[in-house]
Amino acid sequence: MSLRVPVIVTRTQPGNARTVKAVRARGLPAIACPVSQVVRSRRVIQADGADALALTSANALQAVRDTGPLIHLPVFTVGEGTAKAAREDGFATVTSAGGDAETLARTIARTLPAGRHVLHLSGEDRAGDLAGMLEVLGFTVTTRTVYRTRLARGLTARARAALEAGPAIVLVHSARGAQRFLTLVDAAELSAVSARLAFIAISERAAVPLHTRGLEAHIAGQPSEESLLAALDELAKRRGAP
Repeated sequence: MSLRVPVIVTRTQPGNARTVKAVRARGLPAIACPVSQVVRSRRVIQADGADALALTSANALQAVRDTGPLIHLPVFTVGEGTAKAAREDGFATVTSAGGDAETLARTIARTLPAGRHVLHLSGEDRAGDLAGMLEVLGFTVTTRTVYRTRLARGLTARARAALEAGPAIVLVHSARGAQRFLTLVDAAELSAVSARLAFIAISERAAVPLHTRGLEAHIAGQPSEESLLAALDELAKRRGAP
């Protein structure tokens, strides 16, 4: 398909690069514009008797990279992108929930016996209470914060040029990402262009900052990267892509 309207990808790296690649594979012009920068913890993560790892972001993998005592543990991830990264890092048993924190909790509960100890590695900002859900299901959970994010210094030059030139499609992966995108747009004195943007959000939760501004958003059918891209495909078709 072909579509002249650019697609701005706002998620952090390394996920941003994967989404940009997926958008371009669809024949759509994609622009990388990470709205957050990742600051990783230098803490050495130990297994601490854990029976499994739970990862809600690929950014958490950096904390356990080259950490021998953890490589034998089964890994449960919130999405396939993180699962792929875990496999590339040498984890042999990796299961993707393909959804959100609630889906991840259910996947772990279906796979592991109750009473097992799950080590959850995450960022400072968490979408959903994975530990709380797992504890209700009978698991012991240790949560380690291994990275945090901060606002990017500004819109990328290509993203700013696209916003100044005309309409664009903006992919939103989280509520924090949506808020930070709007903050950067405001800082660039481009607030007036927001109304002509087509937002696609990975979930209703992610779209809340947009709705607060009175902006509409297309919502993915499921809180997953695959569903987000499917929503992009549908929007592209409606806009006249062959």
